[in-house]
Amino acid sequence: MHLVELSRAEHSELKINPDLAEASAARQHLIPIVASEFRRAATQYPIVFAKNPETGRFAPYVLNGLEPEENLFWSGTKMDVAYVPLNIRRRPFFVGTADPSSGANDNVLCIDIESSCISASGQKSIVDADGSDSPYLKEILSIVGKLVDGQKRTSSFINTALSLDLLCPIVLDIVLEDGKSLHVEGLYSIDEDRFRSLDKDKIEKLWNEKLMDLIYSVIISTGQISNLIRLRNERESLNRAWRDNEN
Repeated sequence: MHLVELSRAEHSELKINPDLAEASAARQHLIPIVASEFRRAATQYPIVFAKNPETGRFAPYVLNGLEPEENLFWSGTKMDVAYVPLNIRRRPFFVGTADPSSGANDNVLCIDIESSCISASGQKSIVDADGSDSPYLKEILSIVGKLVDGQKRTSSFINTALSLDLLCPIVLDIVLEDGKSLHVEGLYSIDEDRFRSLDKDKIEKLWNEKLMDLIYSVIISTGQISNLIRLRNERESLNRAWRDNEN
C-alpha cells in the first residue's frame, strides 16, 4: 500500500475499477463500520466490537468469518450481500490528515496508488474532461464524508456503552457438521442481561442520546452468527465434494 494525497491534476488520468474494491475484502473477517451503518448491517452480519491491539480502544465491526482471513460472504468475484460496508466501497481511497508543516489539521482524501483497483481498463475516472470532479469521485467523497461524520456518533455510542458496562466478551465454541471444532474469542457484544437491568434514568439517557436503536441493532445482529455457521458448513461441504471428485 502506498497512500498519497489525491491531486485532481496529477491523478487525472487514473482509471478505477470499483468492482475490484470488494476483492480487497476477500480475506477480511472483520470490517470496521460506523454507527450509521448498524441498522442495515444487522440484517446480514453479526455486529461485534474488538479492541485495537495498540491503543486498547474499542471499535465496531461486521463479522464475516469464523477464523482470521475468512470471508464467508466472498463468492469469488464479489461480496454476496445486499449491503457492502462503506469501508470497502471507498477503496482505493482513504482519509488522511494534511501535512502538519502546512499548519492545517484538516482531513484530506488519499489514494492507494498501488491498489489493484487502479487499472488501465477501469471504467471510472477521477475528473471529467473539463477538470471537474467526476460523478464517481463525488460518490466517493460522499462515502468518505459519511465515514468521517460517523466517527463522532460511533465514539459516543462506545463511550456510553462502556460507562454503562454494557460491553462484554463473547466466546463461540462451534462444532461444524463434519465434526471440526472452532473456538472464536477476542470479540465483544452488548450484555443483554446488563442492558435489561438498567434503571429508568439510564434508559432515558440512551433514548435522549439517540443510541437505543444502535443497542437493538447489535443485539438483533447476533442472530446472524447462525448464518455464518451455515455458510461455513456449506463451504466445507462444497470443498469435500470437490476433493472427492478430484480423487
